[in-house]
Amino acid sequence: MKRRVVVALRPVSPVARLLQVGAGLSRRMEAELEVLADPTRPDWADIEARLAGLEGEGVSCRLTPAPGLDARQVVEHARRHECVASVVVGRPAAWAGEGHVDPWSKLECPLVAASDHPDLPEEK
Repeated sequence: MKRRVVVALRPVSPVARLLQVGAGLSRRMEAELEVLADPTRPDWADIEARLAGLEGEGVSCRLTPAPGLDARQVVEHARRHECVASVVVGRPAAWAGEGHVDPWSKLECPLVAASDHPDLPEEK
């Protein structure tokens, strides 16, 4: 079973940054890259094109439709697939919503915060 790096995209996620981080992890881990995103996104075709470009660079990719994607769905997806080696998101706190429970606390693999850097725009 091949390992998998999951990149989860919110509507406001910095797509280029998250795919760059996800692809880098996939290369280092010799893992497949899976992107979870809502299929109603206006940039769906752009995401497909970016993944096709990564495929051309040797990164095995898949785009998985995830309508209404939220942190709970991302965690459940990762838990259902034991091959998931890491989950990449922009800012984990931006996914938390109004609840008092940290949705990422049930994640059983490493969580990578790809845009938690002071020089990057804040994801809200």
